[in-house]
Amino acid sequence: MAENHMADQLSRRRALKILEGTTSAAAILPVIAKGAAPVAGPVRQIARPAAELPTHLPQFFRAVQIRTLEAVSETIIPAVEHSSGARAARVWEYIDETVADADKGTKDFWTQGLAFLNGIAEQEHGKNFEDCTADLYAALVERISQNEDAPTRPEDRFFVTAKRATIDGYYASAIGIHQDLLYQGK
Repeated sequence: MAENHMADQLSRRRALKILEGTTSAAAILPVIAKGAAPVAGPVRQIARPAAELPTHLPQFFRAVQIRTLEAVSETIIPAVEHSSGARAARVWEYIDETVADADKGTKDFWTQGLAFLNGIAEQEHGKNFEDCTADLYAALVERISQNEDAPTRPEDRFFVTAKRATIDGYYASAIGIHQDLLYQGK
């Protein structure tokens, strides 16, 4: 178990390092799709305790897409001993709101990316991505992340975009700020 905790810590540290080094990329995210217009700037939510959060009604994604978003974001930032993961931080809401406000190219990019994830899960495991086990999620995400340093294919660009949106959404949430980063302010 200590080994798993250490692996989670390293991946979070790596995520923070990526955040540091990609400040200029934030201006074009969540859009990396070829031909899609960049968003004016990153959308930020003010972190609030869960009790203060209103119930979020999906703005763009359908229920099956939301379950896929929850699964992929939790795979990117899983719950660890000291902090809840992306699912508990409700990262899907951040992504849903961001994509809902985006142009048609961005919406198509996300729709196609989620369909791609479900397609490879169906092809390799006979079920949608969100219906796989955590081990299968990890294997599938690891596979599509292999070219994240030089994304050329649509699925590579989708992974980079999904990872960035997950990190942004997580660290804009009360869970990411207070539990993971241990920020003590209000």
